Amino acid sequence: MKRGRLWAAVIAGMLVIGSCEMVFTTSPLAFLQRDPSKLSAEQQVTFGRDALASGDRGQMTVAFELLKGSDDPEVQLLAAELGIAAAGLEPAVYGALPDILAAGGDQAAVQAALEEALDGFSEAELAMMGEAAALVAAAEGSVTPSSEQYVFAAVALMAVAADQHGSVAGLEGLSGGDPGYDEVEQAKAFLDSAFAGLQADGESTEHLEGIGEAIGWSP
Repeated sequence: MKRGRLWAAVIAGMLVIGSCEMVFTTSPLAFLQRDPSKLSAEQQVTFGRDALASGDRGQMTVAFELLKGSDDPEVQLLAAELGIAAAGLEPAVYGALPDILAAGGDQAAVQAALEEALDGFSEAELAMMGEAAALVAAAEGSVTPSSEQYVFAAVALMAVAADQHGSVAGLEGLSGGDPGYDEVEQAKAFLDSAFAGLQADGESTEHLEGIGEAIGWSP
């Protein structure tokens, strides 16, 4: 009886191992066992989408590096989303929104809320955000980014500009040649596009106007 149970356990173990191997070799999880740089272009896009869905910042960074050189506008937008998510910008923005909305147009309060939200990003994360925003700008000549993509690209540029300028406060008054000026002007253009998209869809623009107040933008 003991020998019978032992063989049953061995067989069950082999079946479990075999099932796991089958999952990894016949499903999207197979990507986890392979070097992403060795994947085909189409598989790399799938890897990027899977990484974005996973929420794994490490995997999203890998996918961003793989896809950011694409000249396909749809892939550029995917790479932009990956870069922004991998840098951790989304939770920072969502965390600041209640304070931004509560500020009710008080520019100093909005700037303080964003200052706190955007403080602490590493140089590598800021560089990723800047590249992500550039990808949105490159893609919009061929496709229309979503309002959300425009908004996050705008805030990404605000973070880069704040790092160059030294703070969020004062970004509304930059002149040509000042550190961060070009980024702020591009952020305003992104906010214009986001506003147009939200209006066309009949959606609220309150959060957009609140964020834009920090750099002196208004629709």
